Amino acid sequence: MGVSHSHDESKVNEAELLVYRVCRHSFLSLWSFMNPRKRPHGQELCDVLVVCEPDVIIFSVKQIGLKNSGNPSVDAQRWRRKAVHESCKQIYGAERVLRQSSNVIRNDNSLGVLLPNASQAKIHRVAVALGGNRQISLPFGDFGKGFVHVMDEVSFFTLLKELDTITDFVAYLAAKELFCQSQTRARFDGPEENLLAAYLHQGRKFPSTYNVVVFGDGLWKEFTEKGEYKRKQIANEDSYVWDQLVERFALDFLDGQLEFAPSSSETERAFRQMAREDRFARRILGRGFKEFLDNSQTVVSRMMKSPSGVVYVFLALPHNTPRKARIADLGNRCFVARGLNKECTHVVGIATERYEKGKGFSLDLCSVFKPAWSDKDQKHMEAMQEDLGYFVRPKVTRNPEDEYPTN
Repeated sequence: MGVSHSHDESKVNEAELLVYRVCRHSFLSLWSFMNPRKRPHGQELCDVLVVCEPDVIIFSVKQIGLKNSGNPSVDAQRWRRKAVHESCKQIYGAERVLRQSSNVIRNDNSLGVLLPNASQAKIHRVAVALGGNRQISLPFGDFGKGFVHVMDEVSFFTLLKELDTITDFVAYLAAKELFCQSQTRARFDGPEENLLAAYLHQGRKFPSTYNVVVFGDGLWKEFTEKGEYKRKQIANEDSYVWDQLVERFALDFLDGQLEFAPSSSETERAFRQMAREDRFARRILGRGFKEFLDNSQTVVSRMMKSPSGVVYVFLALPHNTPRKARIADLGNRCFVARGLNKECTHVVGIATERYEKGKGFSLDLCSVFKPAWSDKDQKHMEAMQEDLGYFVRPKVTRNPEDEYPTN
């Protein structure tokens, strides 16, 4: 896992900085890199790079003023060449370098996060074209070496506000790319937000049973004025508890305050999984974690399953509990939780102190990732459960949740 070093923001392009700040807010500074290098002390790779294994998003940002020569067709062609086609050229070049590299090279020439293996990496290409003032239609698609998503500033900020987790954002990009490369003929009236509205309205997929689809202008406005959309925004307030938790782990990681249990690599896996939870899963997890903390004086631990399939274990112990003892306790509970959920391969544990007024808190993070579960594991788990009493008679609660609440 890598961290982005601070930048002298007075020396960078304002448009690039704006895009970087949005990416950093949505995807965390741990995975967002501004002006990374092709190699140490080498040329700039791209404007913004986001790496969260296995996904890699390459951003090229161009701010080009629209000239008025008296010939609108020529002006539009020149603007697209500078704002779009030059970005595509930069993106393709960056991808070629990344597929031959092992690490991100930060703009201060230090090594950043490890890059996914070239055979497993999922590359997403995004050109942000600013300055057209929505007077010019934006082309998107395969410009010769892979599909490039082209957005203006309004579409970009709308998408990143609505799809503000790495999982939500790349799922949309992948679905759009697949749809545009299908046999369905599509006509796009208006900006990218209308595609987003259709995608969300269809249950996060594009229409697949029609020969011709027309995306009319005004779809986004119509969609966001619906009562169910507004209720979703209110319900999502619970999800930001999870965001705050992830951000706290990020700060602790940056400050070297994160205790690793049982190893740093497994903890990094746990942290990455937390950050990859989509907005709907974060709503459920955030609400569950808050309820657990509110009841931590009487409930020591809670186990809950995310819509992503990952099982989470929450643990809260008194302030005077030794940190190592708490970490060991958390690890054991995660192991038992893995045995109790045979279909799940990954258990993430989060431990903290019971709330006491006037006292701070610390966080521990644990990961048990076991794709295979042997008879030996089962016997060990059963013996541990009997000896320590973990989740012997768990209280099971089921609260069905709709992404778009009906009331």
